[in-house]
Parts: sequence; structure tokens; C-alpha cells
Amino acid sequence: MSTCPTCQTEYPAGVTVCPKDGTATDGPALDMPAAAAEPRATALATAAAPAAATRTPTPESFDPLLGSTLAGRYLIIRRIGEGGMGAVYEAKHTLIGKRIAVKVLLEKFHAKSDFVARLLQEARLASSIGHENIVDVTDFGTTDDGRSFVIMEFLDGEPLAQLVMRDAPLPVERSLRIGRQVASALGAAHAKGIFHRDVKPENVYLVKRGDADFVKVVDFGISKAVKQGGDEGPETYRLTHTGLLLGTPLYMSPEQARGEEDLDHRVDIWALGVLLYECLTGEVPFHANNYLGIISQVLTHQATPPSRLRPELGIPTAVETVVMRAMEKDRSKRYRAMGDLERDLERLLAGDQNVGLPDPSVATQAPLSALETGPSRWHLGLAAIVALVVGLAFALSRSPAEKLHAINAAAVGAPAAPAPASGPTAGGLLPAEAPSIIATHPLAAVAAGARPNSKAARPAQRRGPHPDRKAGGADSPAAEPSESARRGVLPSGSREAYPDQ
Repeated sequence: MSTCPTCQTEYPAGVTVCPKDGTATDGPALDMPAAAAEPRATALATAAAPAAATRTPTPESFDPLLGSTLAGRYLIIRRIGEGGMGAVYEAKHTLIGKRIAVKVLLEKFHAKSDFVARLLQEARLASSIGHENIVDVTDFGTTDDGRSFVIMEFLDGEPLAQLVMRDAPLPVERSLRIGRQVASALGAAHAKGIFHRDVKPENVYLVKRGDADFVKVVDFGISKAVKQGGDEGPETYRLTHTGLLLGTPLYMSPEQARGEEDLDHRVDIWALGVLLYECLTGEVPFHANNYLGIISQVLTHQATPPSRLRPELGIPTAVETVVMRAMEKDRSKRYRAMGDLERDLERLLAGDQNVGLPDPSVATQAPLSALETGPSRWHLGLAAIVALVVGLAFALSRSPAEKLHAINAAAVGAPAAPAPASGPTAGGLLPAEAPSIIATHPLAAVAAGARPNSKAARPAQRRGPHPDRKAGGADSPAAEPSESARRGVLPSGSREAYPDQ
């Protein structure tokens, strides 16, 4: 156990920073190398406001914003933490007394227009979506010294990163409920033409409502709003091409890792799949000792299915199917839309274990639908062939004269009538003419087993293997990661991989 010397609150072993007041605890850290524990431990100080990750201010540091009032109505009470772009404070609206969170751009960035634009974009995009599972941003302004800030709802809870570090693997039902709410929030953003591009446990906040987890997705700072027609102006280009890695490597899709420019909403589907994987197993699917190693894993290795990684957990096959489909390296094989993933998560929560399995009704109806959509002449030809064969069979059971007359009738499509014993018949054919007409009639040729206008002497051609088909090969197994990389964390020397923390 560890204890906060300021408020005397006890925390589990490994919690090095008190989430309430930012004071370093006096308990032991988790039994892991310091380099591996550092990136995850930074998330522990974010339990009361929406910041991706924080750095605890030193006690002797002086913060001029403490006790000041922003825009004449937001009284700064305390500093909660600091992220890669801004510091987060708890504040109170002086007119209505409501607790709020204020995210202020760091002083070193306030003169850089790109960072100011990113903070403003976060405010605009988050407020434009209007979804209960997305943090509500209500105001934007500048401090007296010219720093930009955004006002957002105060989140009294903890980031999913802290929960995963402390309690993972989580129960299957709890993981699915969290994932469904994240999918609902991101689906609403996608419907507005906005995709997040940095979905990770640090950007998913859990607010307690009764005994249930209520999700708030935060930090739309590097989100992209897709314009109608796909026109990206110079202002948007500068905003999204600042030289920083857009996303966190542990949750980065293969197309992001390759540096592709035509990213779309499916990067969020991939990241949510990785997030679910980590909740269910306690580990990220790709981990290495450094930043480039993780990128290489994302691009070249297949993730181990959760049931094989943690067989003792009994993860249902249907749950694994949903997670692995969301994490398909080929984005065309992932869920087409976040709404589809959300519906499958809802089905799993309702106890449906057929999620992801082929629909047997579709397999049986496919041949019928193919026949129904074919041309009607195909049906007529089939009916004519059947009628001809039946007529010939009936004719063979009759007398010679009657047989010839029935064959004549079947060939010309006329109804069969009793043939006279000899001589020509009115409206019929002479017996001597019947063989030649039958031989030249198309339907007779079909009945004989040949196609009209086919070349009987043409030899059958065997189809060889398709030229594009190649022999498959198994991927080489991934190297066993070091103990410091089991949880998917990077050493402290690689903090550049997490620009928004």
C-alpha cells in the first residue's frame, strides 16, 4: 500500500501520485523497471479532469493562474495536471458556482498559431458533436497574458488507463460496456465527419454513475474534420501536419504507422479494438522495447488472439471475433462503420453468442436469389428442354407410327395427336421428313446432350492455376518481448512517442 502524506489517502501499491492533490505518495512502486513503469504512472494523476497524461508540479513552483479569475467568471482553484499541450485546472464559475475544468495552453506554445488552432479545434469539434459520452466543451478565451484556454465539464472520475493499470484484465461484461459507450461516442463524431485519431485509455474517462461506468471521451486536439469534397485548405494542413506523430504507437493503425495521408474513421475502429484487447487481457497486442519496435510490430505481425494469450480467462469466441475484426490490418476487412461495431457489442452484452458467425439463411438463399435475378429466357429454355424430353420418352412407348408423329409434334412444339396408320396428315409432316427436321431442330440438339452452335470436335480445355495465385507462407513468430515491455509501455527515453501526453 502507498499513502498520500497530504490527505492520508491509501492507494494500492504502484500508485506513486495522489490523484486528489498531486502529492507524491510514500509507498513502494510496482515491481517493474523504472523505465517501463514511468509512462503509465503519469496517467495516475489525472483522476479529476480530462487530461491525456500529467506531470505533477513541484511544490516550490509558482503558478500565477492559481487564485486568478479568467474572463471575469472562472476562478482557478487548483492545478490538476499538465499534458503535452496544456495544463488542466479545477475552477468554479463565479456566477453560478458550478465546478468546471479549464485547459490552458502552455506558455511556451501560446505564440505558436498551430497549437492555438489545435486547442480551438478541440473546443469546436467536441462541442459540435453533442453526445453524452463526449466531454462537454462550453467556452473558449484567452488569459491576461495571451494564453488560450477552453472551458469544459469537470470529470470526477479516473482515466481508463489508471483502471487498466490497476485492475486489468477487466471482466468481459465490464470491458464490453466500456467499449460500447466509446463506440457510441465515436460513431456520433463520425456522423459529423469527425474522427478522433488518438483513441487510447488515457483519453477515455470513467465517471461513476451509481455502480456503473459512464464513459467520457476527451482530447479531440488532433482530430480531423473532413470537409465536403475532401478539400484541405492550408490552415487545416498546418494544423494536422505539425511534425508531431498523430496518434500513440500502441494504438496506432497500420495506415497511420505507414504515414498514409488518406486516413479515415477506420483508424478509430482499429484503436477501439486495441483498447478492448487491453481491457480483456491486461496487455496491448503489440509491444517492444522502443518506439520503432512497436511500429514494426503493428506493420508486420499478427496479434495473438486473446483466448490464446490468456486461455485461463475463458474469453468467449464471439467476443474475440469482434475484437480481432476491429483490428484487421487491411482496413477494408474491418467494420465498415463504428455503428456496426457498436451493434455487435450490444448483441454480445445481450448474450448473443452468434456474433461474427456466418448467417446460415444467407448461404441458403444465395443460389435462389441468383436464379431469380437471371433472365426469363433461361427459364423458358429449361421448360422447353423438360417438355421435349418428356415428349420423347412418351413417344418411345407407342407404336412406330405414333412414335414418329409424337416426335414431330415435340420438335415443332405442336400438341401430339393420334397419327393415321399411313399417308400424310393434314398440317403434319411426312414420315420421311421427320428425321431431318428433328436433327436440325435446336431443342433436339440440346436433348441429345450438345449445345446449339457448339463445336463437338473441340477438345476440353483444363484450367490451370490462376497466374496471380501464390503459395501462402506462415509469418515468422514475433520475438519474445522483454519484461519491461509486457504491458506495452516504452522506456522513459522514448517519451517522444507520446506527444500529447
